[in-house]
Formats: sequence, structure tokens, C-alpha cells
Amino acid sequence: MSRLDSRARFLVSALTTLFVATCASPPRALTPDGGPGGETPAPGGSTTPLTTPLPISVIEAKYGLLSARTTPGVRCEASLRIAGGVYGDAPPGTLPGQTAGGDGIVTWAYASPRVPAGTANYTVRCLGGAASETKSGVFSIPTRPIAPTSFTVRVTTDPPPQETFDPDPSLVPLRDASASKMTATLAAEWQTATRGLGSLQVVDSSADITIYVVASRNSSHWVAGTDDSQQIVVFVSGEIGPRNVENNVAVALHELGHIWCCRGPDTSDGHWLTKQVSPGLYGVDKYGLMTDPVTCVSFGAVLSCPNRFSDREMAALGFASFPPPALDPCIQQGLALRSQIGNARTTLSSLDTQIRAIERQYPGGAPPAVYDNYVALIAQYNALNDQTNVKIRLLNGLPCDSS
Repeated sequence: MSRLDSRARFLVSALTTLFVATCASPPRALTPDGGPGGETPAPGGSTTPLTTPLPISVIEAKYGLLSARTTPGVRCEASLRIAGGVYGDAPPGTLPGQTAGGDGIVTWAYASPRVPAGTANYTVRCLGGAASETKSGVFSIPTRPIAPTSFTVRVTTDPPPQETFDPDPSLVPLRDASASKMTATLAAEWQTATRGLGSLQVVDSSADITIYVVASRNSSHWVAGTDDSQQIVVFVSGEIGPRNVENNVAVALHELGHIWCCRGPDTSDGHWLTKQVSPGLYGVDKYGLMTDPVTCVSFGAVLSCPNRFSDREMAALGFASFPPPALDPCIQQGLALRSQIGNARTTLSSLDTQIRAIERQYPGGAPPAVYDNYVALIAQYNALNDQTNVKIRLLNGLPCDSS
């Protein structure tokens, strides 16, 4: 075929296509009942779309709360774009749909866990009949430091993000019991540990920090990212095997202390290198909570675990002044018994000295008056010694160490 023939065919084809495109009727929208729809004639022969904008005004947009006003009865939904941290919980990306009330207001209060400071975005879309509208905007997320005087904690058995570990199914009951105990007691334990100056609230969402309780054997730890996000992981089995529930609660207190303590001289990996007895603390508490490892002591069926911050730890937590630690009733009883035993031993020593002096002075027998005094001293010594032994047994039987 010649080139001329090819061009002629191409021209005919193009004209045919143009003819078809020109003559074809435009598609028509149908209403739900099958009739024509899509546009409505307007005066002057023009058309107006059925979809019209809804009035939307955003009343408040801040981290944790989004509120807008629109036409009463319309349905609205919202979405968020908030950058989460490397660690910790993430806020929601979508918010549930809701219908505007009689005042036209829709409000979303959503979980607002601690995330790095920055700028976030929101979008609100409302739809009513054939009318709809969308509004978008930004809001700031301020810096939210964690303060030991008032902060929130979430305790969960969910797998911790950014962690690699080998789950141990046999430790699941211990994990669940430890998590339940933490949830029930951490608030009171934190207040006691900080001598009544600290406040901790266990919450289901919007926490400052999350504690992940894990059914595995590893070293429990607190970790922070470069973006200041944080989390705590408590493995219920440590270096020497599974810990009991009370010990895991003490470990959680210890890891919470790492948020503020201990850095600088005489520390390593957040622990004190030198143990110092803190005034007013005794037994397992005498060195505070931030030594490694967190060691509990068994007193028969009772396990005593450290749960008091030392003076230097209170200062590291940011408390400029603080009262002396309140004494546990068991410690108070132990201190009283130790004092009584000490006084009795002083008296016994004096009696023993008097008795031995008489024996040395009268090796062959003492005069009647001296002998009567000698017998009285021995009776006094024996009675006091018996009383002292009873108090020693009471002291040894206490479920605490007052040394």
C-alpha cells in the first residue's frame, strides 16, 4: 500500500472518531428511583449542583479534644495525623462518626498519650443529605515533661514495641498476677516511696509512660528515645529465675525511678556505684530503691521488698525538701525491741560485774549479808536474762529487718 493510501485511511478514521465523539449524547446521572438527576435547571438556563456546602466551624482543636459546630442532625467524622514517639502509645488516627446535636456541636475527646512536642493535623467532614463540607487545620502539641509529683502510668501485658524476647508460656500466670498487682498498688506504693510527696495514677489510656509486663526471662529496664519518648519493660523472670509478684512490683518502682535517677558521679547505667545507708531507712530499704539488683528478703511466709527512696534519690527526683521517711509499724516495733534489748544487756553486764567481784573477793565463802546480796544479784540477773531472751525471739520473729 502507498503512503498516500495510508494517510487517507488515517484521515477517514480520525473524521469518523470525531463524528462519533461529537454526536454522542452526554451521560446522565440517575436518581435513586432510576429517573434523571445530577443537575437541576436554574433561571436563565444554567444548572446548579445538588451537593451544597455545609457550614462547619471548628470551635476547639487541641491534643485530646476536637470540637466543631455545623447543622443540627448531620453526620460528621474526623481524622488525625499526629506523630507518635519511638516508644510509648500512639494516639488514634481516626475518630468515630457522630451526629450533631440540636445545637449543631460535635465533640471528640480522644486518648492523648504522651508524644513528642510538635504540630499535628485534623480533618472534619460532615455530610447531611446532598450537602457536605470538609474542614482541615493544625494544632500544636506542647512539651509535656513527666513530673514525679503527678503523672500517669498504663500497665499492660501487650508485647512491648521495639523489643526482642523469647516468650515463655509457663510465665503467663506470673505475668498476669504481677500486672494486676501493679495496677492495684502502684499508686499507693509510689506515694509511700516518695514520702507522701509523689502522686501516680494508673490509667487505661493517655498515659505519660507505659509499663509492659512480659512473660519472659530478661533484664527489666527503662528506655528513652532521642525524641524523649519512653517505656518500661518488666520481665517477670530475672537473672536468678522467676520473681514473685511483690518483687516485680518493687522492680516496677525501681524502673519508674530511672525516669529521673540516677545520673552523674558515682553512677553507672542509672544505678549508684556506692551504697549509702540513708537516715531513717532500715533493712531492705536502707540503701534506697536505685541499687542493682532490686533484692527482697524473706521472713518466713512474708517477703520484704524495697519500696522507699533514699535521701539522695529524693533529691535526684527533684524534691528540694522532704520529710524523714515514715517508719513501718514492723520497723517501729523492731527498733523498740532493739532499744529494750540494748538497755537490758547493759544492766546484765553491770550485774555480771558485781557477781564476779564478790566471787573474787570471797573465794572461800562470803559473810551472810554479802552472801544474801550475792544471791539477790544472781536472781536479778537470771530474771532479766530470761526477759531479754524473750524479746530477742520476738525481734527475730518480726517480718522485717530493723537493722
